[in-house]
Amino acid sequence: MFQNFANLLSQSQNAIAAAKPSASAKIAEELNKTFNGLTFNWPFFVFSLISLGLVVLIITLLVYKPIKKLIKNRQELIQKNIDTSILAKENALKVQEENDKKIIEANNQAALIINHAKSESERIVNASTIAAKKQSELLLDQAQILINKKQSELEQAQKKIIVENAVELAKKIIGREIRNEDNIKLINEVLED
Repeated sequence: MFQNFANLLSQSQNAIAAAKPSASAKIAEELNKTFNGLTFNWPFFVFSLISLGLVVLIITLLVYKPIKKLIKNRQELIQKNIDTSILAKENALKVQEENDKKIIEANNQAALIINHAKSESERIVNASTIAAKKQSELLLDQAQILINKKQSELEQAQKKIIVENAVELAKKIIGREIRNEDNIKLINEVLED
């Protein structure tokens, strides 16, 4: 590699020399001095390798491994959070399913309660209607009995008034007093007619 570079350098020097002999000679001389000092130096190469190795070792120990450890801890934390969130989501889905089942069960129970209440209310209404009908029939019967009783009492009172008036009238017509037996006999004859 250095050989190729030296060849390129000499070619460039020759080109410069051909162009300007005096200036090019100075430039060529300077370039020769600069590149002639570039030789392979084994002690310098070994020292450079050791320095590079130490730098790599120091960077590895002080920077790479702690950063790698931090990254690994961070990845574990992130994975733990992901796993925790997955478990929490699964638990939330289970709770949601249980809540949905409870809501469905509660709706079914509410429907049963409502149906039972409706049937019970219909039964109560029917029983009340029947009881009210019976009570109204009883009241009508009692009213009819009371009316019949009052009517017969009224008829009796009217008959008594009629009989008394008839007796008084008969007294005046006959001009004498009628006995009770005769009176009853006449009244019965009139009532039968």
